Amino acid sequence: MIFQILEVVLPIFIIISVGFVYSRAVKPDLSGINRMIVDIALPVLIFTSLSDKDFDPTSAATFAMASVLLIIASGVLVFPFARFSGANWRSLLPCVMFGNVGPVGIPLIVLAFGPEGLPIAVVLLVLSNILHFTLGAGVMSGRTHWRIVFTNPLVWATVAGIAVSQLGLTFPKWVDTPLTMIGNILVPTMLLSLGARLSTSEISDLGVGVRGTALTTLARLFACYIILLVVPLEGIERGALILFACLPSAVFNYMLADKYNAEPNKVASMVVAGHFGSLIVLPLGLWLALI
Repeated sequence: MIFQILEVVLPIFIIISVGFVYSRAVKPDLSGINRMIVDIALPVLIFTSLSDKDFDPTSAATFAMASVLLIIASGVLVFPFARFSGANWRSLLPCVMFGNVGPVGIPLIVLAFGPEGLPIAVVLLVLSNILHFTLGAGVMSGRTHWRIVFTNPLVWATVAGIAVSQLGLTFPKWVDTPLTMIGNILVPTMLLSLGARLSTSEISDLGVGVRGTALTTLARLFACYIILLVVPLEGIERGALILFACLPSAVFNYMLADKYNAEPNKVASMVVAGHFGSLIVLPLGLWLALI
């Protein structure tokens, strides 16, 4: 079990470390490649994963419900303890509710469960992304913009992928191959980008970061435990939900905090501390997910 956990965790942190060290030495401008990944590779990966004829929307719907419950429940659980973190509740709650699904969650789930875990990881990514930029942004700004759902390319990639799957459509190899190749660049590139982003981050308030990370971990794991008692998840879906609960706070939380002036320095501290804390939390989550 220990070697199995190391085989999953070490590749993720090695690639992040490569991005971290390279960015420290070269200081590359990654804005262009990051946008290309988000605009092209991410929707393509979502489409190709969900258009697979073996994709089961019924099973995915149950997992999606459990994931939404986890996001909401973790925020509700931590709300009374927000003052303990040293951050305002509007700054803290999104950090607790939304983990780093893209750069960390997808490779973690795929490495743990193989290609069969990719569709579930993609469902998790789409749900988290939609709620993050509606509910999460609403918490930080005090105003929710639900119209973003209808302009989000990830939503349309999801709809198109499920439609292709349920209609039983297939693509010729000359179409399927480039789509697969584009989707395959997503995971390693996002991990390298995450390492580069962490290399430029600064922790201005270590206490807030540590306390916020502790609250995040406890709230998400407890919420996951309660949900698994109620929602009948088994196998990959059960393991993926546990791993989702163990993810560090999403980097996007800092971007939203900076945009809405919601204590961005404290949010950055929680994000960075969460990723360093994941060195301990993720192996624990993998052990729980694989037993």
